[in-house]
Amino acid sequence: MLERTLYVRGNGLRVLVAALFLLLVLAIAATPAPFIEAEFGGASVEIAADRAWALWPGDCVTITWDLEGIHSLYVDGQGKIGWGEMMYCPSTDASSPVFDITAENGQLRAYELNIRYLPAAVAQSLQLLLLISPFLVAAFYLVTLRMTDPIPLNASPVLALLALLFFLALVQTAQAYTIGSLLGGLGNIFATRAWQSFGLVLAGLVFIPLVFEYCSRGIRKKLRADFLVIATFFAFILLLYLPYGFDSIGQYEEWVKRAFLEGRPSRISREVLGRFFLLYGDSLAESLDSNSFVGFHLLHLLMFCGKLTFFYGILRRLRVDKLSAFVTTIVFMVYPVNASLLSSRSFPLSLSTLALLAAINIALDYLREPGRLRLLGIWSALILTLFVYESAFVIILVVPLLWLLRRSGKTWQNFNMTMIWYLLPAFKIVYLLILAIGGLRFYGIQYVVGPIRADRNILENVNYYVDVIAGVYRQVIWDGWREAIAAMGANTYLAHTLMAVALTAIVMLLLASDKRANALPSRRAAMFWLAGGLLFILPSIGVGMWIDKYQAEFWRLYIFVPSGASIALFGLLLLLTEPIRKGNIRKRLVIVMSLLLILPATSRLFVQHAHFHDSANAKASILWQIVEQAPHYDSKARLVLLTNMSLDKLSELGIDELWSHMFDSAIYLLYGESRPMVSSLCILGGTCSTNDIDESLQYLDTDTDYSDIVIFRLNDDLTVELLPELPSELGGSSKSSYNPGRLIDAAAPMPPRALTMLASARRAPANP
Repeated sequence: MLERTLYVRGNGLRVLVAALFLLLVLAIAATPAPFIEAEFGGASVEIAADRAWALWPGDCVTITWDLEGIHSLYVDGQGKIGWGEMMYCPSTDASSPVFDITAENGQLRAYELNIRYLPAAVAQSLQLLLLISPFLVAAFYLVTLRMTDPIPLNASPVLALLALLFFLALVQTAQAYTIGSLLGGLGNIFATRAWQSFGLVLAGLVFIPLVFEYCSRGIRKKLRADFLVIATFFAFILLLYLPYGFDSIGQYEEWVKRAFLEGRPSRISREVLGRFFLLYGDSLAESLDSNSFVGFHLLHLLMFCGKLTFFYGILRRLRVDKLSAFVTTIVFMVYPVNASLLSSRSFPLSLSTLALLAAINIALDYLREPGRLRLLGIWSALILTLFVYESAFVIILVVPLLWLLRRSGKTWQNFNMTMIWYLLPAFKIVYLLILAIGGLRFYGIQYVVGPIRADRNILENVNYYVDVIAGVYRQVIWDGWREAIAAMGANTYLAHTLMAVALTAIVMLLLASDKRANALPSRRAAMFWLAGGLLFILPSIGVGMWIDKYQAEFWRLYIFVPSGASIALFGLLLLLTEPIRKGNIRKRLVIVMSLLLILPATSRLFVQHAHFHDSANAKASILWQIVEQAPHYDSKARLVLLTNMSLDKLSELGIDELWSHMFDSAIYLLYGESRPMVSSLCILGGTCSTNDIDESLQYLDTDTDYSDIVIFRLNDDLTVELLPELPSELGGSSKSSYNPGRLIDAAAPMPPRALTMLASARRAPANP
């Protein structure tokens, strides 16, 4: 019966392929030869081709033209007379000639003769087919839930793909398209708030039911210890946030992204083409609170809690005992390598990490019990991982080792699970390659497509990347812990630190005293932990090590490194305590040693959080002083914040983000309709910050037109004053064109958003 069904289905596909091929041939034959007839500026235009399609490489079309009343004619940049005939041979790069015609009265028009080139149409169709193929395979797995059975080997999949290829080519005969134009149009969609909201809804439909399913299962199985651990994670992170609150302003990208979502031009428009859910977290934070950054900070807290929960869940699904999983997870959170972990700049990377850990959890569940909701959960989480930030790509490639090593005898289950796991990474690779081939600009193309520096030979490149890897291991094994111990003296929240560590200690002791708990891993398992963790650091570095730009921002390399480092560290603790034969004594010794490491690392997080909190509030204080002195601007005014401080000094004070697009975006958001046209931070005697619109200043000097400029001075103590006249270096009172009084309304009411977005600065100006 099955053979008959496959036979009938195969015959049906053959008929469909033949029918589509016949339609394609008829459509090509029936396409009318292109003809242009027009008049403009006293000129008359007639351009024609003898047929619409060139069918193979080297096939040429005859083009004739007859023009009157023209001054000049250029065909694809080559000068021609007003009448003539030419053979035009299309290529994949140029399939339609362009006629640039200038009439005798000087009017210029360009006409493109629409000649179709079959190899180009097939190439575009193949690219589109390649792009959507992962989703076709995904649909197959979603319908069949195939796990233990081999992939059916017959002609049906090939015939189906061939039918789809003919269909896509048939569409080309009705409406020619390029994959570049399609993706470029998608880029405009990805940059909208509606697209991000659409993603939020879809994610909610998948993840909310999964969360309820997991909670119900935990309650049903009476996993009280696991619920206690998750509650401890939340309490631990909450203690980290409580001293600082949730209303401090953002650091940098939050301003730029929110301003972009509200209409401000930005280079983000090309970044979202490669990371089309880059604004996902920002949209969610804004939906919680659009007039401050409270929602943003709350989401950051929840992401940390989620990362800990999912990391712990992975270890438990790999049959690690509760105590070992808990200790390793806490170390994963506090591991002292990332100096920007609590910076809001790490928000998209934290979201990508959270999504990856969720995807691995759901995949391990799917191996145990396949289901369509779990399958959609895997793919949804991987979409967020890869299309918020791609730093997890290398880890994604090695994740199948989890089931390949543990389930070595289940060949087809491992094969199908690996296919399911690799579908989204395959789509991402194809997608980026098509963007690059199409010449579309997207963030990081010069690094992603060509990572090997041309000015270094092979040996120099090898040495360079070896140095990067060695630097990571040095930071993981030695430098990070040394810095954490040194930072304890700067921790002004030692009481909160001790509370967090004490809470951790109590839960460790409770887990250790559980008589039903498993023993700590054996010597062999400990060696596996140590070796596996150290090896996992390599893929944890990810694609970042190939990007020279990121070497100046090394913190990006340390987003995933703690996942392997914490496992290696706990493996080392297990090996050190392995000679102790009494299990209870060994557990307590592991707890004591772990706490001795967790204390300085946790203290370092409080110091880091204080730094970023003070930095944010310092910028808030500067912005608030500007708003207080000038609550309303003329729409043509340009705002300048002038300072004598160097960029190094701005960085030392924690306000160097004002130099970037943040200042312009912050002013844009704070003022609303009463905003100036553009805002810049300028260094006296130096350059001004750039922005993403054309009205940016390069520098200020005596030749600058100051008629539409309002200048504030930023002093070394971070006080801000409105300048009634120019400094002597810029012309002083002799520059009568400078008149800020007519460009601002000091009596106007405060912009409503400034009152909420800068609430922390209004209460207590920062003293960095």
